[in-house]
Amino acid sequence: MLAFETIHEFYRKQNFSEHRHRVIEAGIRFNMKSNEILNMEKNFIYYVDTGVMSIAVDDDERIIGTTIEYMPIGLLERFCPIAQFRYSALTPTSMIKISQQEFDRIFFGNTKEYMQELAAILSYMLIFILDVHVERRTDSGYHTIKAMLHRYMYRRSVNSFEREGIANFIIRRTNLSRSYVFRVLAELKEGQYITIQKGKLIAINRKLPNDF
Repeated sequence: MLAFETIHEFYRKQNFSEHRHRVIEAGIRFNMKSNEILNMEKNFIYYVDTGVMSIAVDDDERIIGTTIEYMPIGLLERFCPIAQFRYSALTPTSMIKISQQEFDRIFFGNTKEYMQELAAILSYMLIFILDVHVERRTDSGYHTIKAMLHRYMYRRSVNSFEREGIANFIIRRTNLSRSYVFRVLAELKEGQYITIQKGKLIAINRKLPNDF
């Protein structure tokens, strides 16, 4: 399967923003600080206008993914209310909340193009979920770390406010032990495959080893 960064770059080149002005007109804007948890109100859908939110199952500390542009937060819970997710701001974030009634009027009214945009966005959300599943179900913990190193570097390139350290980034998203993650990172750094400064991955200097 294609790497997350390849899929996301392709997604960002698509024009899925035609509905954005309608959402802004009908919605209420508010801001969130880094690490703040989204307190979702019943009968509302939320959009991240700028910034990035993490997604986690409500009773699990591990992050299963991050929001993508134009992702309607709360739509999953609306149609499957037994599913409970927790959304936290990874960066300073500007949010827009819109009532479900206004959401339906925009996307399920007479404008077929907006409905097609929504269908495309939901399709990409599914693709990203499948990518995460494949990435983290690998038989090798090291191969998981390799994929996460590249994902971290991509995240830093598109999110200027990214402050999370590389070790924490990996640990919060996988079942790998803290000691194993630190050992792999230390040996990759010692072999000059990667550059880490103040806990953050600054560069992947050359092709990473196939095995560890």
